[in-house]
Amino acid sequence: MPQVRGIIFDMDGTLVDSRLDYDAIRREMGLPHGVPILEALALTPDGHSRDQMLATMHKHELRGADEAILYDGVVEFLSHIGERGISTAVLTRNSRESTERTFSRLKLSFSQIITREDAPPKPDPAGVKMIADRWGLPTVEIVVIGDYLYDLQAGRRAGTRSVLFAPDEIPHFASEADFILRDFREAVSLLDLLHEGDE
Repeated sequence: MPQVRGIIFDMDGTLVDSRLDYDAIRREMGLPHGVPILEALALTPDGHSRDQMLATMHKHELRGADEAILYDGVVEFLSHIGERGISTAVLTRNSRESTERTFSRLKLSFSQIITREDAPPKPDPAGVKMIADRWGLPTVEIVVIGDYLYDLQAGRRAGTRSVLFAPDEIPHFASEADFILRDFREAVSLLDLLHEGDE
């Protein structure tokens, strides 16, 4: 396995728990259960209904930014990979405003932050490729870490390895991941395992 020189993180559900209730957001937006919110918005024509949907999402995302808490071990892992010279970025389906608000409050920084305003949302691999190009790294030297299927698909389509963060139940799509991480306090060991494959 190639050396890991860059790690791309999802934000909500991976680095932080924003305590967002996506089913409640869908109900308030008038969307059926399980329908992807951004994809539904893309299909909604301009007008009052779409404006209301956007306002609802904006309200929930900012509240999530104000209530987000870090998962255990995240700060320590970010410090560790920084000491190892590994680049870090965030690729999120959230808005730039809510993302920057979250990281500013929690005092986290990354070399790149790509939000839905900057690239097509995951599972589209464009954001992953954009980060790789800016780093000047081949995607085989990058790992994507996220908690949802779209994170894994974006990484796979771009040519990275993918790590599923699953602190609770293992989801049905876990087979899409190359590795599973249950706790960030175990992430250093996982990184060492990835680097052992380089030797």
